[in-house]
Amino acid sequence: MPTFKPFRKLRFRRQTPVFARPESELRKRTESFCAANNLAAQTRRLIVLFTSIWTLPTERAFTAGLIRWIRLLEHDSDLRGRFQKSLREVVLQLDSISFLADSGIPAQHALWHETTQRIFQRLLPTARENVDTARLFAAVFSSPQAVERFRSIDGFVFTRLGRLLWPSLGLDAMPRVRENIHQSLCLLASRIAGRGATPAIRQRSTQNLDQPPFYRLVFATDTFVRSENSEQQRAHFHHWEESIRACRNELNQVRLHMEDSGVSTGLMFDVTSMEAALDRMEMLAATLVDHAPELRQGDEAAPKPSFAARQLLNTLVTGLLEDTRISALVRQNLNLLARKTVERTGHGGEHYIAHSLREYRQMWLAAIGGGLLTVFTAALKLRVVESHWPPFVEGFLIGIDYAISFLLLQIFGLALATKQPSMTAATFAGIIRQNRGASRRSKIADFAASISRTQLAAAIGNVFAVCAGAIAFEHLWQKMFSAHYLPDQTARHVYETLHPFSSATAIDAALTGVILWLAALIGGWCENFAVYHRLPAAIAAHPVGQRVGIRRMQRGAAWFENNIASWSTSIVLGFLLGFTPEIARFFGLPLDVRHVTLSTGMLALAAARYGTAAFGHDWLYSAVAGIGITFVLNLGVSFSIASVVALRAYNVQRSERLSILKYVLGQAVKSPLRFLYPVDAAPELTSVVPSHVVPAANSEE
Repeated sequence: MPTFKPFRKLRFRRQTPVFARPESELRKRTESFCAANNLAAQTRRLIVLFTSIWTLPTERAFTAGLIRWIRLLEHDSDLRGRFQKSLREVVLQLDSISFLADSGIPAQHALWHETTQRIFQRLLPTARENVDTARLFAAVFSSPQAVERFRSIDGFVFTRLGRLLWPSLGLDAMPRVRENIHQSLCLLASRIAGRGATPAIRQRSTQNLDQPPFYRLVFATDTFVRSENSEQQRAHFHHWEESIRACRNELNQVRLHMEDSGVSTGLMFDVTSMEAALDRMEMLAATLVDHAPELRQGDEAAPKPSFAARQLLNTLVTGLLEDTRISALVRQNLNLLARKTVERTGHGGEHYIAHSLREYRQMWLAAIGGGLLTVFTAALKLRVVESHWPPFVEGFLIGIDYAISFLLLQIFGLALATKQPSMTAATFAGIIRQNRGASRRSKIADFAASISRTQLAAAIGNVFAVCAGAIAFEHLWQKMFSAHYLPDQTARHVYETLHPFSSATAIDAALTGVILWLAALIGGWCENFAVYHRLPAAIAAHPVGQRVGIRRMQRGAAWFENNIASWSTSIVLGFLLGFTPEIARFFGLPLDVRHVTLSTGMLALAAARYGTAAFGHDWLYSAVAGIGITFVLNLGVSFSIASVVALRAYNVQRSERLSILKYVLGQAVKSPLRFLYPVDAAPELTSVVPSHVVPAANSEE
C-alpha cells in the first residue's frame, strides 16, 4: 500500500551502514578547504573536514571514513597537490608556541580559580586567535573518544596520513614550525629555571651557586637551538642531554630531602610541573633532532621521525583535552594531596606493625593494657551521655575523654585496635615508591599479612581485656555503691545500637574507619607542618634556652619532633569521635561512631549489669556479631583509603592495582596462617625513616 512506502524507505535507509557513505561528502569538504582564500576560512573549513571524520558514531565508521579520505587524496594527485599547498599555507601562518609548551602542563595549582575558569570555558569557550594552533586541535579533539581514536590509529595508517599532512622535507620546508619548537624549548627551560629558583626547591637541593643545573639548562637550550650546522647541533645536543639528566638528578635529590625538610602542595606542584616540562622538552628535542638528516645513522632510522612526532602529538592532544576537563583538574589536585601525604614520613609514633614473633607478643601485651584503659574511657563516656548535656558540651566532654585516653595509650606504649598511625601509610608508600612488578606485589602481600595479624592481635587483646575489665569494674562498683553502674535503660540502649541489622552499625563502623584514616592524615599533616617550617629547630634555638639550658631545649625539640604526629593524631581522633555524632544530629542525620574496642567496652559494661543471665539472651550474641562487623569495617575502610591514597600518589594504574589486590587475596587463600600469626621470618619491608636522624639532645651545640 502507498501509505507504507515512506516507512519502507526509512527502514532501508536505517539498514545502510554509516561507513558506506559515498566519498562525495569528503571530496566536497576537501575542495571547500582548498578553495578558501584567507586564514580564517581555511582553519574553519579544515576543522569541519576533520571533525566530520573524528566524530563518526562508531569505531568501524571512523576507521573506514579515515581510510576512505586517505585513499581519496592518494588516488587524486591534483586534489592532493592543492590540499597540501593550502595546508602548507595554513601551517606557515600558525603560532604553535602555546600549543607545544602549555598543553597538558598547568601553570598554577589554585584549585578554585582553575575550576571556575574551566567551568566558564565549558559554558562559553574562550575565543582563540585564528593563528593559534591549539584552536584547530581543540576543536577537532574535543572529546575523550576523539582523543582515544587519534592515539589508537594503526601505525601503517598513521604513516600514510603523515605523508599527506606533512611535507617530505620535514621541518626544512616548515621554518615557522622549527622556530616555534625552538622558542618552546627556551620557554620551558626558563620556566624550569624559575621554579628551581624558589626557596623551597633550593633548600632541598644539592646545587651549588657556581653551576646550578636549572640555570645551566637555559644556556644549554639556547646554545642547542641556535646551532648553525648539523655538526654543532650534534655536539650541542649531547651537552643539552647532560643538562637534562643533571636537572632530573637534582629533582630526585629534592624528593629525597623531603624526608627531612617536609613538603607542601605548592612544592609538589612545582616538582611535578618541572618533571612534566623536562619530559616535554625531550619530546620536542627528539622531534627536532630526528628531522636532521645528518644525525640519522642508516636506513634503519627512517621510521624514527614518525615515532617521535607521534609520541609528541599524542601527548599534546591528550594534554589539550585534560586542560579543559574539571575531572582531570580534581584528579591532579588529589594526586598532589596524596603525594604530599605520603612523601613525608614520621620519625616516631605508634608502631602498629609486628613483623617478628617478639613484636607480636609485645602487641598482645600492649593490647591488653589498652583494653583495660578503654574500660574507664567507655564508662566515663556512658556517664556523660546519661547526663543529657547540650550537644556541644556533650561532644566536647566525650572528645576530651577520648583524647586523654588516646594520649595515655601513647605515653604508656599501649595499643588500640584499628588506630592507624601515619607511619603505616608511609611504610606502604615506601614499598610502592621503591619497588616495581613482582617485587612490589610480594612486599605488599607481606605488609598486608603483617597488618592483618597485628591488628587482629590488637583487636582480640583489646576485646578480652575490656570484657574482663568491665566485669571487674561492675563488681567493684556494686561493692562500693551497692548499685549497678549503668541503669537498665542505658544498658538496653547500648546493645540495641550494636545490633548488626536493626541498627546502623555497619554504616557507623565504616564512618569510623574514615575518621580513623582522617585523624592519621591530620596527624601526618601536623608533623609535616612542623618539619616544613622547622619548628623543632626553632624550639632548640629559642632564647629561653639561655635561662633553662640549651640541652633541655634540645631535648624538648627532639621530643616535639618525635611525638607531634602521634599526639596530634590522638587529640584529633578523640574530638572527631566526640563531635561527629553531634554534628550529624544537628543536620538531622542518624549517624554515630562505632569503634571496635570502645563499643566492646560499652557492651561489656551493659552485659555485666545483668551478670550471667546475659548469656541467655539473643541480644548479646547479636551485639557480638555487630562488634565483629565493626572490627572488619574499621580496619578495612581505614586501611583501604590509606592504600588508595598511596597508590594514587605514585600513579599506579588501575590494572596494576587489580593485579596487586588479586595477588594479595591469592596469598591469603594460599597461606592464611601467615595473615593470622607470624609463622615466617620478618620480611624486609621498605624503611621510610631516614637513617641519619640524630636526636637533638646528642648535639654538642
